[in-house]
Amino acid sequence: MAEKTKSRRNGRIEILRFVFAFIVLLHHSRYLLGDDNCYFLGGSLGVEFFFIVSGYLMMNTVDRIVSSKNYNTIPVDKNLANETASFIKKKVQAILPQFPIAWFIGLLFVIILNHMTIVDAFEEFKQDFWELSLLKMTGIYYGGLDGVMWYISSMLICMTILYPLLRRFPHMMRKIWCPFLALMFLGMMCILDGHPRNPTKVYSIIYKGNIRAFAEICIGIWSYDIVRKIKSVNWSKLAGFIFEILQLAGYGMAIIYMYSDKPGKDDYFFLMVLSISIILSFAQVGILSDAFNNRFSMILGRFSAAMYFSHLYYAQNLNLILEDSLSKQEKTLIYIACSFVTALVVEALAFLYKKVSPNFKRGLKAILVKNEKDN
Repeated sequence: MAEKTKSRRNGRIEILRFVFAFIVLLHHSRYLLGDDNCYFLGGSLGVEFFFIVSGYLMMNTVDRIVSSKNYNTIPVDKNLANETASFIKKKVQAILPQFPIAWFIGLLFVIILNHMTIVDAFEEFKQDFWELSLLKMTGIYYGGLDGVMWYISSMLICMTILYPLLRRFPHMMRKIWCPFLALMFLGMMCILDGHPRNPTKVYSIIYKGNIRAFAEICIGIWSYDIVRKIKSVNWSKLAGFIFEILQLAGYGMAIIYMYSDKPGKDDYFFLMVLSISIILSFAQVGILSDAFNNRFSMILGRFSAAMYFSHLYYAQNLNLILEDSLSKQEKTLIYIACSFVTALVVEALAFLYKKVSPNFKRGLKAILVKNEKDN
């Protein structure tokens, strides 16, 4: 019990991060195998899980800050701006250094695979730079080698808008504006396309992925009060059993749908099912909830990020070197193995970086910054 109180992370959510990241990885086998042969053709819906979770966690952060201060004291613009910038900075730091390490491994793989000259390699870097900068979904984008990063870019854009609004109007946002905006934006995508997928499709002057991110982060924010209400009840063991079945059934239905169906208007039904399951997972009212709160769950959750960053360039380029005679299963296993090994390398290099970087930064500062005693 003591270990559980030290971490605010939810073990079931961490395991589900891995599950849905792996489903996204399998979905991208479409580049390797073609749409007719790939696994999880509808697996891009797995990104919805991450947006909803991100929205809930952002609201949790805001609620902790509001609860720790005098609620009637509204911060002045400068303080709110600094707080928002600090929040976004922490979100970026959460994917460092794993993301840039994975991205440069992908760049090196593409350069070697295509036998690029130094000039060609620089051209490739120049085209893909805006993806590396996380500014892809602003529209400053004309190339990329790790397209899954649209999710991080859209998340940061939307959180930069939503965070100060949540701090300024926490109750109005989560009770009224967020559910309203979620429904309106989801409805917009349903009218225009019939589904929320295809993030880099342009709606006039904005990528569709930003609309999708805004709507689903708002769902996560909206979910926060529902989770608190569920947690406040002293449920019986029978209720815990029912809640466990409901959330497992919800995740199961969503995963089966992603495996067997293309994007369509049914996305919205399964998005609702997924939202209900996520709410129950955060409420931790299922009878198996405590069983997931362990070190293994946390490791899987952490590894999921490296895996998510380290697979798409293999899906899009492995066919250049794989024999056509290989079966679908063999190609898929090679693809998964390349992605997993790269993710392990990313984690190892990230660990080394964190060990070395403090000394490196101190040394660099000593070289570049004058000591006040020298003045």
